[in-house]
Amino acid sequence: MKILVTGAAGFIGSNVARALLWRGDDVVGLDNFNDYYPRRCKELNVDLTARAAGEPPIYAFGDVVDTIYPMLSEYGRRAYPCAPAPGAFTFVTGDIVDFAAMETLFAAQCFDGVVHLAAMAGVPYSTRQPRLYTQVNVDGTVNLLTLSKDAGVKKFVFASSSSVYGDRADTQVTEEDDVSRAVSVYGASKVAGEVLCHAFHKIYGLPVVIDRVFGPIYGPLQRPYGMFHQRAINYLYNGRTISIYGKNGLQTAKDATYIDDQVRGLLACLDCAYPFDIFNIGTAHPLPISTWIDAVETAFQQRLRVDIIDVDAADVVSSADIARAQRLLGYAPTTDMYEGVRRQVAVFQRLPAWYRTMETV
Repeated sequence: MKILVTGAAGFIGSNVARALLWRGDDVVGLDNFNDYYPRRCKELNVDLTARAAGEPPIYAFGDVVDTIYPMLSEYGRRAYPCAPAPGAFTFVTGDIVDFAAMETLFAAQCFDGVVHLAAMAGVPYSTRQPRLYTQVNVDGTVNLLTLSKDAGVKKFVFASSSSVYGDRADTQVTEEDDVSRAVSVYGASKVAGEVLCHAFHKIYGLPVVIDRVFGPIYGPLQRPYGMFHQRAINYLYNGRTISIYGKNGLQTAKDATYIDDQVRGLLACLDCAYPFDIFNIGTAHPLPISTWIDAVETAFQQRLRVDIIDVDAADVVSSADIARAQRLLGYAPTTDMYEGVRRQVAVFQRLPAWYRTMETV
């Protein structure tokens, strides 16, 4: 199959692209290199994906790839099926909001499937930039849905978010729960994307499966800005004090999901035969932030300095009921947080100094 992966230079997107390549699919990766975090972090992700296809680096990170790709390949090949030879990889720089550019891309390729991960991410930043989030997460999604139905794409996978449920710390949420009361602009933009996906399925017959991603998603090369695990690793390594936000300080519990578990969920959504469905993909076992910190400290064998500060008004807490994904997709998360963080730290320690000492994370 030939699969378009949007957001392919990002953390989840690059891992999805590599998993598809390892199993023999051809991948076209698309990204606009938004400046939400440093471009060279994303370029490194792209070069790692090129290596997975057996191709030379596109950017200037061959030496770093030589250092860490064997580790990523070892972890990934435990998690995903692998073909005798990888698929082909093409990378395109482009913006999903630019309809003309996307129209050109779809005219030049014949996609069997689309895994749509490109989005403005992060709850706090969406509060400051609401129009940007709707432009990218809503208008960009409409562009891709329109072109996918015109091209006869066989499966459109939309990466939604647990944020659609709002603040639901009282219970595990199911796919049938109300998602009309988002409490962040980011969450609301993902609700809008889901509604549009349903409309395109009902009106045009486009096969769509929605993955409600329960994060944060963590693991090697986690997005280096706005993600707790990567921040904690960076701060411990550099001797800084980390500030804790959340509804209940260190006892705030969230359904953090290891990257390989999330990617397996996304691939199951791509491969399934359902014409339209929605799945929670998480762990169903939220862990308190105190455990996240302990996992980082255990990996380093050092203590992290912590400061509890004001609650983030936009912070949301919810836990996934994954029974539907277990039953219909055969989905089962397998990676313990201590093992996942150990891998994340092991890769971090082999990254170049500019990555390990980033001040804004």
